[in-house]
Amino acid sequence: MKTVMSKKGLPLFSKLDSYRYLYNGYREKGFADAKKTIMHHNRLSGYLDKYVGISVGKARILDIGCGQLAKQVALFHAGGARVTGIDIDVPTYTMTSSILLKIIKVNGLERAVKSLFRYFLFDKKFFRELSKEYGKHIEFNNLDTRIMDATEMTFESNSFDFIFSNVVFQHIDNLEGAVKEVNRVLKPSGIAAVHIHLFPSISGGICLDWLHPDQAPSSRVPPWDHLRENKYPVNIHLNKLKINEYREIFRTYMEVVEEQTTTEGEKFLTEAIESQLKTRGFVREDLLTRTVMFFSRKKE
Repeated sequence: MKTVMSKKGLPLFSKLDSYRYLYNGYREKGFADAKKTIMHHNRLSGYLDKYVGISVGKARILDIGCGQLAKQVALFHAGGARVTGIDIDVPTYTMTSSILLKIIKVNGLERAVKSLFRYFLFDKKFFRELSKEYGKHIEFNNLDTRIMDATEMTFESNSFDFIFSNVVFQHIDNLEGAVKEVNRVLKPSGIAAVHIHLFPSISGGICLDWLHPDQAPSSRVPPWDHLRENKYPVNIHLNKLKINEYREIFRTYMEVVEEQTTTEGEKFLTEAIESQLKTRGFVREDLLTRTVMFFSRKKE
């Protein structure tokens, strides 16, 4: 599985624009909002209750793509779950010289510098706010987080009651391998909830100007630029799959029990844009569906 960052280089002005956006995103809590983190946690706990019917304290849970902060791992750990988080990035919920050197080795100098600045400028404050919203201290030490490829997991088969992943699978090239692994390590009584941000959507190219099109549309970048001229590329690796390609893979290797989608951008899809992108193989559903979540059980 490739790193989320692409191998392609970007012009300096694009990188500076990205850094500015990230800084403002953390400063304004868009990327580290304690209340939204708790709301997401409550939704995940609800999935466990609805589909598996066991309490958090009795569950064995896996977070695929837990992120450097492993926020949901920390929350489930605080709730008494046996929870593991895996990612291809080095966890940075603590920061030491050895961790910094490991980030440089595994993820590169640029990621190390960004992680270092984020940790000292924003992370500690976020951890305090998360504990406050949760109602008790959230411990970020002694979490079970591992650097691991989702397509080659080292867990035994039938290990987890609940597996979840939030907007990570669109970065995985070997999707079949990842879904097969989810099916393998999921218990027969368990559930997997995989949330995917779809590449053909207006925000799917992860262009910063179009991340929230219906609330803050761009006046600078044309809609669906990543499918048309791609004049504003981003340094993020994406597999570029369409929703029906995901459906085929999940339905082949797992028992999909429910599918949920969100839509966006209809007011920006002109006849001219739709006609242009139709010739490139994109149908209306591709262009207007932002995310899909598959709730799946183990297929024996």
